[in-house]
Amino acid sequence: MIRKFLKSILGENLTENNEKLATINFGIILLMFVISGVMFFFLPDQIPILHNGVTDYPIPSVLGVWLFPLIALIINITFIKQNRLSKMNSAIFGILLMVMLMFYFSVM
Repeated sequence: MIRKFLKSILGENLTENNEKLATINFGIILLMFVISGVMFFFLPDQIPILHNGVTDYPIPSVLGVWLFPLIALIINITFIKQNRLSKMNSAIFGILLMVMLMFYFSVM
């Protein structure tokens, strides 16, 4: 079912070779969404997104908590569309997951 859905969205760029890497990347992104959903309850109402010297630019945590997973999802779909999946992409998504966790724990 998921394979048919991905093939209908991504076309023939989702080859059998790329399918394993896409599955790993989507698994990491799903984990990012789950962690963000859990951390939402522990984060303050406003979280800083940009920092310019002594000025912070906060946004509501309702929006900010989903930024990391959504950006990762858009990047992954773009990589699949361009047929540019590699093991390095999966490693970078893993690093992004760790950066997301460190950011959430630093904001708490």
